[in-house]
Amino acid sequence: MKCYIDSSVFLHLLLEGDRADEAEEILERVENGEVTGYITVLVAEEVAFKLLVAKASELGVDEFWSFKKRFLKDSEFRGKCYEPIMEFREYLDKMAGLVWVPVADREYWEALKIVRKYGLLTVDAIHAATALKLGVPLASFDEDFKRVPGLKVIP
Repeated sequence: MKCYIDSSVFLHLLLEGDRADEAEEILERVENGEVTGYITVLVAEEVAFKLLVAKASELGVDEFWSFKKRFLKDSEFRGKCYEPIMEFREYLDKMAGLVWVPVADREYWEALKIVRKYGLLTVDAIHAATALKLGVPLASFDEDFKRVPGLKVIP
């Protein structure tokens, strides 16, 4: 089996969301090489950013601009916030079935059509366009993807 993995799958597992068990089941199969899981740098960026914000919140900084200012100026704070990103990177490196795919202008232009027609946010539309190009289902817990005709969404 093959699938494109949306950031929501990683985030439910890593941030212990309400669908963490389902996320773990999907990602374990990719870890073991039973499933080929495709991601782009956009997926990794979405996860990394949310991990940064979650760690900052854990450290008592909840407002975005306060986070950004402190992240830029306070190396100790930055180091603590950065730790989960490195753990995520190490996790991705160990996934036997993970395949990184590029996003090109073709996917971007297709994504803009999806944004216009179905109301997805731009990054989600890029994920949808990429999954459609690859001809694989999209593993996601985001119900918005189900509005895109021809895109199979799992689980």
